[in-house]
Amino acid sequence: MLISPNQYYRMTGIKSQKPLGQHFLTQPCTALRIVESAQIRDSDVVVEVGPGLGALTQFLLPKGCALHLVELDGNLASFLREAVSRRSPAVQIHEMNVLDFDFRTLARSVGQSLVVVGNLPYNISSPLIFSLLEAHPAFSRAVFMVQKEVGLRLAADPGTGEYGVLSVLLGMYAQTKILFGVGPGQFFPRPKVDSLVVRMDFSGEGLAGELPFSFLRILVSTAFQQRRKTLRNSLKDFSLRRGAKVEEVLSLAQIDPGRRPETLSPLDFVRLGAVLKGSRNPVVAG
Repeated sequence: MLISPNQYYRMTGIKSQKPLGQHFLTQPCTALRIVESAQIRDSDVVVEVGPGLGALTQFLLPKGCALHLVELDGNLASFLREAVSRRSPAVQIHEMNVLDFDFRTLARSVGQSLVVVGNLPYNISSPLIFSLLEAHPAFSRAVFMVQKEVGLRLAADPGTGEYGVLSVLLGMYAQTKILFGVGPGQFFPRPKVDSLVVRMDFSGEGLAGELPFSFLRILVSTAFQQRRKTLRNSLKDFSLRRGAKVEEVLSLAQIDPGRRPETLSPLDFVRLGAVLKGSRNPVVAG
């Protein structure tokens, strides 16, 4: 770590920003394990989300990769600017909300997909994952530490209690794996929950093909709004708005209308979306 939280607070007189969900990782061995899990090469372009006091940054710098640090807290951004510039002047620090960061533009400007790492603030984990999915072609892989509850949802299988909208949509574009757990005692201030480190490997267009992410998100969200109802009922209004009868749509997608949404795989939802869109996506025939 570039500096410990206690040293930082004593030096600056600043207190932890609870509204920003700041919990600083204090165990270097865990930080190193997270960075190594991303398998970073010197040719990679890496975006670190919420670098804070540099727990992960210190292990990213020796990798020799192009590194972009996105930090909302102005005080921490200033600290990083001074501390990191002495070790690697080429690192770019973006003082902004990562939800407003333009990943697509960065990927286009460097001519390659991005690697994203970070200890995500609990209050933005889900919104950030949705943002990444909207820009999914911009990424090759991501390694995040998230609240345990969120991590279980990200990697959940159909039919489980954790399986939901985020599980389905992520499954359309990436392979997600839980790597290891991290207890509250490894942070300052200490959170009330456990954390999980997860890795996502993106695959270009993934299962969705040419189907727009915005359309798929609405479809999946509509189905899960009434997750205990059968698809015959939960998607009735949605299919009618698209000029089709739900029974016919489900039949063409080879899905039993008596099933509930939490039993459908990401591929099932893609088939359903392709029929609703009138797409020629080859997944439907498969």
